[in-house]
Amino acid sequence: MRTLGTRDSFFDFITADRLYFTAFLFLFCCACMIVMIYVHLYRKKRRYFNRQYIESILDEWIGAAIIEPSVEGWHVHVTPELLDEFEKEHNRQIAIDQLINTKKNLLGEASENIVRLYMQLNLQRDSYKKMKSLIWHKKAKGIYELYMMGQEDIQDEIFKYTNSQNEYVRMEAQTAIIGFQGFKGLTFLGPLTESLVDWQQIKLIEQLKPLDPDLNAAQLSSWLHSSNDYVIVFALKLAEIYQQFYAHDIAAQKLSSSNDRVRRQAILTLANIAGDHTAALLVAQYAKETPQNKKVILQNLTSIATDNELPFLLQELENEDDQVKLDVSRVLYKGYSSGSELLAQKAQQSPAPYEAILKHVKSEVV
Repeated sequence: MRTLGTRDSFFDFITADRLYFTAFLFLFCCACMIVMIYVHLYRKKRRYFNRQYIESILDEWIGAAIIEPSVEGWHVHVTPELLDEFEKEHNRQIAIDQLINTKKNLLGEASENIVRLYMQLNLQRDSYKKMKSLIWHKKAKGIYELYMMGQEDIQDEIFKYTNSQNEYVRMEAQTAIIGFQGFKGLTFLGPLTESLVDWQQIKLIEQLKPLDPDLNAAQLSSWLHSSNDYVIVFALKLAEIYQQFYAHDIAAQKLSSSNDRVRRQAILTLANIAGDHTAALLVAQYAKETPQNKKVILQNLTSIATDNELPFLLQELENEDDQVKLDVSRVLYKGYSSGSELLAQKAQQSPAPYEAILKHVKSEVV
C-alpha cells in the first residue's frame, strides 16, 4: 500500500481539481477582503463628511448663540428640518462634544446660551442615559457631560457616585460635586470608603484654588479621624495648604499612624502650621521613621528648627550615610546663623566628605 509520505504519492494528491479549488478559494478570500476594506473606507468617509456637516450646522448655531443677546434671537436657527439631523445618536454625540469644547472657552451670557442650546436639543437626556449605563466609561462620560453643561439639578444623583467602586466614575463624580458646590462639596469625604489617589487629590486641590477658602473646622476634624487613610492624607493636605492651625494637635496624633504615607503628610502639615514645640516633636519622631520620612523631616526642619535641635543635628552630621550628612548640612547652613561656621570647622577637621558637602550646599544657596 502506497503512503502519502513518498514523492509519488504527494504529486498524486495534488490533482488539477484541488489546485483549481485552492486558487478559487484564495481569489474569493482576496475579493472578500477587498470588499471589506472598501466598505470600511466608505463608511469612514461618510462619517467624516457627516461630522463636517453636523459641525457646520453647530458652528452656525453657536455663532448665533454667542452674538445674539437673547434666546429668541438665535432660537430661529433651530429649525425642525435641522432638528431631524439630531435624531441619530451619533450626531447628537458630535453636538455634545462640540458644545462642551466651545463652552470651555466662553464666559457669561455666551456660555449660558451654549447651555440653553444643549437643553434645546434635549441633549441632557443623552448624557443622563450614559450616566445610568452599566458600562463604566459611559457612566463616567455622562457625569462629565452633565457637569460641564451645568446640570446642577441632578447633582444629588451624581453625588451617589462619589464613592463608586470604579475609580474613573468616582473621580468624575467628585470633580462634578466640587464644581457645583465648591468647598461644601467636600462632604463626600465623610462616607468615602474607596481610594482617593494622589492624582485625584492634586486635581481637587487645583479645582479648589480659585475659590474662597471655606473649610468647616468640625468637618475637617472628622475627616482627620476617618478610618480611610486616603481621606486623612487629603484632610492633612487641606490643613497644610489653608493654614488650619487648629488642626495642629490632631496632625501630631497622626505621627503614630501605621501608614507611612499618613505620617509623611502629617510631617509636612506640621511643618507648615508649626508651633513652638513642633520641631522637637519631629526630632522625637525621627528615630521611628522610614528613610524617606526621615529625609522629609530634615528637609522641613530648616524653617522651624531652634537651638534645642542643634545637638540632634550635630549628631546626625556624623551619620554613616553621606546623603544624611548632606541633608543635615542644608539645615545647618540655611537655618542657623552659625551653620556655615560649624560646617567650615567640620570640613577642616575631616575634609572628606565635609569639604565637598560644604561646597555643594553653598552652590545651592547661590
